[in-house]
Amino acid sequence: MAESTALSVYLRERRMAAGLARTELAHRTQLAPLLITQIESGTLVPNPAMLQRLFDGLDVPLWYRKPILVLGLPAVESGAAPTAPSAEDLADLASLTHPACLTRFPTMDMLAANADYQRQFPGLGAGVNVLEWMFLNPAAKKAYLDWTTEAQLLVHAFRMLSPLAPSQRVTAIIESCGKSPDWDPVWTSEVRPQDIARRHLRLRERSTGLERRMMLRIYDPAFPSRPWWLYRLIPVR
Repeated sequence: MAESTALSVYLRERRMAAGLARTELAHRTQLAPLLITQIESGTLVPNPAMLQRLFDGLDVPLWYRKPILVLGLPAVESGAAPTAPSAEDLADLASLTHPACLTRFPTMDMLAANADYQRQFPGLGAGVNVLEWMFLNPAAKKAYLDWTTEAQLLVHAFRMLSPLAPSQRVTAIIESCGKSPDWDPVWTSEVRPQDIARRHLRLRERSTGLERRMMLRIYDPAFPSRPWWLYRLIPVR
């Protein structure tokens, strides 16, 4: 009997979270129910066409699909991916002139942040979980002019990707964030990213209190691939 892969577990949990029976997902994707059973059990690795249908049927946003595949399928590169940023990674981060950070996905643990990022988001540095900071640190609501929108987007990303993270770590984050009265309303909301009209982040400049509009750019480090993202905030001109 084949062993379930992280991808097969993810697809099964996303289907269950969506409240779909295998027969319903089969109807949505035009795949045979037996194929879905085999994919979810790990006995069949879906080809790109199958994955496209499954992601579409499960309403997985396009921007989550690459990290799901990176985490969900066995690595094809030789050697192990680094577990922490190197001195070169940190030097590159420090050289950026606008807020930037390195964040591990899918748990959203902060690995490093440059000086401008830490000025904009006090207390959000290496070793801090982004979700916990967002819900438990009062600085978050001072930094974000649209705090509720940003919290909803962050929680949606966590819910979409958390099946690929260790369950103990996911549980710890949820229990910690649950101490905030804001957590349950956001966690149980049905808001999706496509339902939110947001082109830019609206931040409050700490020194002046004035609005600061930023574009969010997310980069996936490569050669070798690393289990974190580079987030950059670029001023809207």
